[in-house]
Amino acid sequence: MLNRSRLPSLACTLVALCIGIGNGRAQAESWWNRIFNAKQAGSQSTQDPEKATTVVVGEFTGATGATAAKAIIDQLGTSDQVQLLAGDGRFNLTGKSVGGRITGKLADRKGKVLFERTYAAPGLDDNVRAFSDDVIFAVTGRPGMATSRIVFVSDLSGTKQIYVCDADGSNIEQVTHQTHGAVSPVIAADGSMMAFTGYGSGFPDVIVIDMGAGQERQIASTPGMNSGPAFSPDGRRLALTMSFVGNPEIFVLDLNNGHAICVTESIGVPSGPAWHPDGRQLVFSANEGLGPQLYTVDTETEQSSVRWATGCSFAADPEWSPDGSQIAFTARVDDDWGVVAKKYPSGASRTIQRSGAQHPTWSPDGRSIAYAQHGQLWVQDLASGRRRSIVSSHGNITEPRWKR
Repeated sequence: MLNRSRLPSLACTLVALCIGIGNGRAQAESWWNRIFNAKQAGSQSTQDPEKATTVVVGEFTGATGATAAKAIIDQLGTSDQVQLLAGDGRFNLTGKSVGGRITGKLADRKGKVLFERTYAAPGLDDNVRAFSDDVIFAVTGRPGMATSRIVFVSDLSGTKQIYVCDADGSNIEQVTHQTHGAVSPVIAADGSMMAFTGYGSGFPDVIVIDMGAGQERQIASTPGMNSGPAFSPDGRRLALTMSFVGNPEIFVLDLNNGHAICVTESIGVPSGPAWHPDGRQLVFSANEGLGPQLYTVDTETEQSSVRWATGCSFAADPEWSPDGSQIAFTARVDDDWGVVAKKYPSGASRTIQRSGAQHPTWSPDGRSIAYAQHGQLWVQDLASGRRRSIVSSHGNITEPRWKR
């Protein structure tokens, strides 16, 4: 068991760590934000109409109304979470589009309006994707995938840099151009920021990209190690590993005021923190003499970190599922790397993929897991077990993280 230490004399006064994140969120239509909101392609749904959530796309008025309606039909048609009908459905979509701007309304078959919103991004496609995702979430309670993207690390350029692609592997863009490389990417839930580990100072530093302003800032550059960032679900805090106190420990940094607290006291090197959806608990990997194992800690109490039994001799790279019911992680399986998912807080585990699979990350709807295997980026459907390589021949790919 790891002992908990707040280190109040040092950690709680790290105001200098936060270096002006700024108000970039308001500039949501910068080229950075457009990169992270490109379209996701998919296959036509074959779900049983009797079991599906049925949606009818009705009239869209305005100069670009007909074009918008067709694009919405095309986009929703790629999802297996809803079934499009030409006649009576459980839900009906109507609206107006002028110049690509969309005002869309979702109502049930009795006429009760579930929401009515305006989407005013510069391009029609961006508005269609955002509206479609809102529709799917409203009628199913699960996030849509149209605006989801995956970041990953590749050495294609000669140094490790961070790239982003659609959920089907298309529209790959290079995000970082760090002279000494960039690793460990993670995106805030609202898409306004991305954090990663860079090496410009000669030591690992945590850098945040403001997606609105397109600016890179060092958010943690204390002496020694600063690495492995993870945004809290609300985007207000950052968990990361820092070693300025001596031994590397996990800290939680408040991005608004720069204050930080230490949430571990270990003899090993705790790393790879990931947040529970409740915004309180962290899971991370540490070697306390038994090989890398997973530990959990409640960031809002004084309780010590607790080892979480995985049943594996090696466990790292943990990530909680979107509903908090499972943790996926990299493990040793049959003398090789493999991806394992285990119910939380206790329950059965299952091997998702063997033969060198690593760095699992959950899709926003919790129905798939992406991972790196033999330098390629794979996505696997958990219900059917079907998987596909979505990015290959793009250098050696590692550390994928799905934008929630």
